[in-house]
Amino acid sequence: MPTAARPPIDLAPGPQPRPGLALLLAILAIPGSTIAWALPAGGFWIGLPLAVAAIVLGLRARRDRGAGIGKATAAIAIASALIAFMLVWTIVDAL
Repeated sequence: MPTAARPPIDLAPGPQPRPGLALLLAILAIPGSTIAWALPAGGFWIGLPLAVAAIVLGLRARRDRGAGIGKATAAIAIASALIAFMLVWTIVDAL
């Protein structure tokens, strides 16, 4: 009895985009880069990692074109603005 070759079926779900988490990280990066700036290297070891993680998760969520593209875009915009703020503040502080 001949058997037909069937393509394998992938039943495991793929990684889901997390635009809500990206927005949460971007919002948490605000106090992490402003209030914590008085701590020793505060803005860099609290706010910068949160902002980078928000950008990465936001870009992944936008790439998947799922629901929440607006949240992902907001997370990318907020986190990018915070990184620019930290760079400008560091340059001004060094002068």
